[in-house]
Order: sequence, then structure tokens, then C-alpha cells
Amino acid sequence: MTVTWTPQPPTSWVANLNGQPVCILKGKDIGGWTATWMGDRLWQPPAHMPRATPQPMSFFSTLEDAKAAVEQALAT
Repeated sequence: MTVTWTPQPPTSWVANLNGQPVCILKGKDIGGWTATWMGDRLWQPPAHMPRATPQPMSFFSTLEDAKAAVEQALAT
């Protein structure tokens, strides 16, 4: 499994898994980043909201946190 990152100016990054786009990270005007899966993958609800429905989008405070979460999710 190889995850590569492609910048999409001005404030987006695309995660590619074995050459296929799987997730897009977008910078927000108010700060932070959203990570949205392309396809059927969903983010699990946060631990403090165990009854929440899994969603295709999740919010992260930094680009590094978002990239790390995507790579961790793809590794499982």
C-alpha cells in the first residue's frame, strides 16, 4: 500500500492509494482542514460521540493531523 499526496492549489490535497484518488483534504477559511472520502469509505464517529452516524467527511485542526488520519485509516 502506497499513499501519495498531490497538491491541488490553492488549499487542497488529494490522497492517492496505488495511483487512485481516495480522499481530498480542503483547507477552511476559518482554519482547520476537512478530509472527505471519495467512494464508500466513512469516518467513524469520535469517541465522545459514540452514537453518531459515520460520515464521509471529518474535520482536523492541522494539515498534518488530517494526512496522518487518512494514512492510518488506509493502513487498516
